[in-house]
Amino acid sequence: MTGSVTSDRTDAGGGLSTRRLLAVLFREEWRMHTQLFGGWRFALFPLVIAALAVSGTVALLETGTAQGTIVGGLHALAVAFGLYSGTAGFAGSDMLENVFGRLSLLLSSSQTLPLSRRRLLGVFLLKDALFYGVAFVLPMALSSAALTGLSAATPVAVGLFWLSLCLVFAAGMATTVGLIAIRTRGVPPWAIGLAVGLAVVGIWATGSLGAVQSVLVPGRGSAITAGGLAIGTIVVATVSLAVYDPTYGRPSRTATDRFAWLSGALPFENAPLVTKSLLDLARSSGGVWKPFVSASILLALVAALVGVVDSITGIAPAPGIFFGGVLGLSAFTTYNWLTQFDSLEAYLAYPVSIADVFRAKRIAFIFVGAPTVAVPYLAAVIWFNAALLDAVVGAILLAGYALYYYGLTVYIAGFDPNEFLFDAVRFATFTVGVAVALVPTLVAGFVVVPPSIELAAALSVGGVVMGVIGVVLSSRAGPRWERRYRRE
Repeated sequence: MTGSVTSDRTDAGGGLSTRRLLAVLFREEWRMHTQLFGGWRFALFPLVIAALAVSGTVALLETGTAQGTIVGGLHALAVAFGLYSGTAGFAGSDMLENVFGRLSLLLSSSQTLPLSRRRLLGVFLLKDALFYGVAFVLPMALSSAALTGLSAATPVAVGLFWLSLCLVFAAGMATTVGLIAIRTRGVPPWAIGLAVGLAVVGIWATGSLGAVQSVLVPGRGSAITAGGLAIGTIVVATVSLAVYDPTYGRPSRTATDRFAWLSGALPFENAPLVTKSLLDLARSSGGVWKPFVSASILLALVAALVGVVDSITGIAPAPGIFFGGVLGLSAFTTYNWLTQFDSLEAYLAYPVSIADVFRAKRIAFIFVGAPTVAVPYLAAVIWFNAALLDAVVGAILLAGYALYYYGLTVYIAGFDPNEFLFDAVRFATFTVGVAVALVPTLVAGFVVVPPSIELAAALSVGGVVMGVIGVVLSSRAGPRWERRYRRE
């Protein structure tokens, strides 16, 4: 792939038209995904998304969930994916090389060819919006058929719903690009985070969530609202690209020798490897706060879901069981942060085995993951006034399920948890593995409120069992991936 990308880049030369540049970027995107996952495994991914979206919509309708709630949830997912996708054009070369190996991407060609960095970045983001609008958002839009039923008008309904989802997906991308552009003008990350946090709190405190929802779900508003969102998205994207400083670089910092101190303080045989993982996270952008932010976002989504379910069914789930089961999913994002700027190849120069590296990652995960989930869980049980028995059972579920989700992730994905998000086989396997543990727990949390002694005992045993399974999976992940690595 590297050679073909380089030749395409060379053909770009000066005066490359936007249409030609867009076509080359599309081809590069397809080559990267098919090389990483295998052609058919990536090609099947939209089918997996479509199956999950349609089946989930049917299940929610059968449980009495209002259509407007389902539509709003799908738009929220599209916005969230747009916020994530907006970072793609700014990914560092080190991180990309950890995923794909050494290569020369077209996005970096402005450093060696007479191409405008802003123009190249703008076309790249346009490519992402179109590419993922088809590969990810279109399969989600097929759920419209389950909402409205099959008829002659179904294709039109799906098409309109797709446009609505694409609009909010693009709005999410533009928002992220705008925040990154502001960062390149010297605005500190804490100031940006504070502004975003105050905006969220302000929306929640003033009861403006409905107004925001009416804007982000154009189907609920008028064509004027949708048009205003489209114009606003274009304006934000255009201004962001104009403000973006392509010469910006993070200022140099002087770091103390924390490695020797921390490595000596850890009572583990592989303490240096554990220390490296912890310091890699601490020294990256956002530092150790990134896992907390991810867990806090998950907490906010789950808290909103509790309110939605209560308003629809009149039944509020047992908060300890509910939050304990769901917050364990933050194990995936925590492990992803621990491995995002790391690769197995980087350890070949050291006298350590791959199994040793995986064991060190598990210890680092426990150090980072424990406080990451404990703080949001404690906030949830206090906020929702969980009973003592419910809170204790939820804590056991949280610990056990976090270990299980971590073991499942590392066993399936190895050192690259982000990669299987576009691998149909691995993604489906992970989804089934999560559902096996989570679905029965959530059902139990809704059926018996507050939980009985018998249910509490059964769930506690289940949480311990799942935790043991997670430890076994993570213990076998090292030898498994070492065998696969040696075969390759």
